[in-house]
Amino acid sequence: TWFLRDTPTPIPTRAERVSTTETATDTLVVFLPGRGGSMNDFEKQGFVEIMRKAGVQADTVAVDAHLGYYFNRTVTQRLQADVILPARAKGYRRIVLVGVSLGGVGALLHERDYPGFVDGIVLLAPYLGREGKLFGQIHAAGGPVAWAAGRDLKAGEVEEQLWTFLGQRVQTLPPTWLFYGRSDDLAPGHQLFATLLPPLQVKFAKGAHDWPTWRTLWTAACRDVARGKAELNKPGNGN
Repeated sequence: TWFLRDTPTPIPTRAERVSTTETATDTLVVFLPGRGGSMNDFEKQGFVEIMRKAGVQADTVAVDAHLGYYFNRTVTQRLQADVILPARAKGYRRIVLVGVSLGGVGALLHERDYPGFVDGIVLLAPYLGREGKLFGQIHAAGGPVAWAAGRDLKAGEVEEQLWTFLGQRVQTLPPTWLFYGRSDDLAPGHQLFATLLPPLQVKFAKGAHDWPTWRTLWTAACRDVARGKAELNKPGNGN
């Protein structure tokens, strides 16, 4: 574990006020980076600027939830104690988690460990495992719901835990959107997950597992939100 970064408590964050109006917004978007990434990625990759340009009325906080926090299994605890609960205490009524790749794992594990504390989840190419034996078993069982029935939520590797959670709890997830690139090497997992979500809450674009693809998808999502075509706090309006 010599290569893992330190995991300070509280977890470091970077907040940005995006609201263009004088009145404070009641919505907070929480960004979770990918493996090898940092909380600065979203600013660098223009995600906050894309929101601003689209006119999305929400504040943002990027969380330095790097691999070290996953390795020592404190990522969901730190997210809850250092980010979500303080945000509620500040008066944010809607909190939306946005996870990229490994950050998508963090968003889903947080919902598993602390159900009902966030109002929406946006997953950009979440890591859900690679095509192989596990996906074969899920397909053979008749899909994630059938495969997950009766399984222990915390048994097995993280990929198994995620599919057990998704199969058992998909009906109780907050509104959840899935975005990915068609050529992403993780796309088989995304396609399998898409079978559990309303079609309007799944979007894909040309591209691979990279920031240009995610920027394209994020831009489209922010435009939809700003136009009122998607409301981050209401289920079923993911288009």
